[in-house]
Amino acid sequence: MKDPMHPTSDPELENQADASASQASDLQNTGIPEQSAPVSSDASVQSEPVASAKPEEADKQDENAAFADLAARLGEEIDSDPEAVPAEGSAAEEAEPEDANAQVEQLKAQVAELEEQLARARAETYNLQQEYSGYVKRSKTEMSAHRTDGQKAVLQVLLSVLDDVQAAREAGELQGPFESIANKLENTLETNFGLTRYGNNGDEFDPNVHEAMMAQSGGAGEPSIAQVLQPGYKVGDQVLRATKVIVNNPD
Repeated sequence: MKDPMHPTSDPELENQADASASQASDLQNTGIPEQSAPVSSDASVQSEPVASAKPEEADKQDENAAFADLAARLGEEIDSDPEAVPAEGSAAEEAEPEDANAQVEQLKAQVAELEEQLARARAETYNLQQEYSGYVKRSKTEMSAHRTDGQKAVLQVLLSVLDDVQAAREAGELQGPFESIANKLENTLETNFGLTRYGNNGDEFDPNVHEAMMAQSGGAGEPSIAQVLQPGYKVGDQVLRATKVIVNNPD
């Protein structure tokens, strides 16, 4: 058919041009690059690349469809398996009590160990307290004994001074301010240290607190002190120095 706009155009050439344009559009749609070969007048030659590209595209589409079908089937099998998830859940539920029991046993063992350590610590503390209490008691006893021994040592030294004071008193030579000083010294020793003089003529003789220097016969009854040669001193109930006496034995 002639084109009214181009009255001189050949209809056969126009048909060939339309076929070439349609082939080019098909090649672009299928992703096959368009061949740059010159347009031929033979329509059968130009249609061969298009015919060969369509089977390849169909094969690819078939493979994709097969893979999609396989994936869908696998997904349906996984979703349709009701025992898979409950099995895992039951295993987890069984594992949780076992782990909890293991933790409880471990905590019990730790508590038992801590209780044992606490008992040992208490026993050690009790022993230390007893040792300290014993040490304090011994220290107090030893301190008191050391204090008494020190006092006795000082008093023992002062006995000779007291003997001179007593001798001066018996001789009537202790007078004036010296007498007051001597009395004050004796009172201080008696008040602060418990030092007392004992032993007088006529007292009953006691070998535990009296030391017999001589003996004489006379009188009746029990032995007695005839004369005090040197007075004795006591600190409390303890004899610091025995009284030296002459004993009067009965006939």
